[in-house]
Amino acid sequence: MPFWLVSLRASLTFLTRIPVGGFPYPQKTWEWISVWFPLVGLFLGALQAGIWWALDGHSDLTRALIAVTIGVLVTGGFHEDGLSDSADALGGGYDRASVLRILKDSRIGAFGALALILALMLKLSLLVDLGPMAPIGFLLGQSLSRAVPVMQLGVQSYARRDDPDSKSRDVARSGRPQAVIVALWVVVLMFGAFRFGVSSEALIGSFFAMLCVSVVFGWYVQRRVGGLTGDFMGTIQQLAELGILFALVSA
Repeated sequence: MPFWLVSLRASLTFLTRIPVGGFPYPQKTWEWISVWFPLVGLFLGALQAGIWWALDGHSDLTRALIAVTIGVLVTGGFHEDGLSDSADALGGGYDRASVLRILKDSRIGAFGALALILALMLKLSLLVDLGPMAPIGFLLGQSLSRAVPVMQLGVQSYARRDDPDSKSRDVARSGRPQAVIVALWVVVLMFGAFRFGVSSEALIGSFFAMLCVSVVFGWYVQRRVGGLTGDFMGTIQQLAELGILFALVSA
């Protein structure tokens, strides 16, 4: 199988619970799966958009809740778990060592529970606000937000690269070449959205939302622990998705 196709298959294995098989993957494959993250996100967004359309006749809240639930089931709450772990660690840790220690704790605390609940409530509220444009929110929110952590790895170091227990260590070897490819994905996705009628104001707002999350959260975790972790990258995706949805609603 061509290398590029192997990495696409591995990206589905990494980001979702879809049983695509293919194990064991060559070690170098994991360094390149990140270039497919926006495409995997587009697939997830298309799945959620399809569920939204299939539930036509139900309330927008019901449609949004079921679509979001299916998305969480397909991904196994992968990024949501990163958000809750990051909130617990950054909220309860006082120094670098304690933050990294709490990140490894599988139990969820008050900070993590609150962050998860508030994020899901806000996501549902924004999707309801989008109304008929909710499918666009699913497509752009899921795809563009998954580009942000990859681009972040192109400019910021990984704090746990030498930790043998880090689940994202191999993926975190993604660097500037992968970031450039993902940036091209962003251009293609935004151009496609514009051609399908999404306003330039919404797309510019989405871009600035992604940039703000990248700069502000990246600066914060750099100051706290000296770089990124897998959980922090999951948090970046969640925050970027919320920012994109907010920009679409506001346009």
